[in-house]
Amino acid sequence: MPEPTEQQRARRRRTGGWMLAVGVVALFVSTFTVPEAIHDLARVSAGQETGLSTRGVVVTVVGAATLLGGGALAILGFNWRRSVGEGPHPEDLLLDEQFGDAPVRPYDPDELRRRPGRPDPEDGQRDDRS
Repeated sequence: MPEPTEQQRARRRRTGGWMLAVGVVALFVSTFTVPEAIHDLARVSAGQETGLSTRGVVVTVVGAATLLGGGALAILGFNWRRSVGEGPHPEDLLLDEQFGDAPVRPYDPDELRRRPGRPDPEDGQRDDRS
């Protein structure tokens, strides 16, 4: 798969940003509509009313749509923006070309266990201060 150009990355970042913004606004709207929809549905199911009013139907549909759609858009927009990443910087490419991309010093996990002035526990020496 070819590496996307900087224009494609910027377009994808913008699209992901708009998706995330719309999703967050929809989730904010759902904080007002979902409780009212639950209240209307609870009154109907308790038998206090014979059916949902027009407002109850609208609030229930809008609440469900904003909660589910806003959550999906927010997740998709966030992941879309995050998956783009940054392209390799020209200076990094130049350094990789010059020095390679291997670490300068190999990682040694035992180095963290050693302390200055104390013998290595694996050398079999005893600490005389005990």
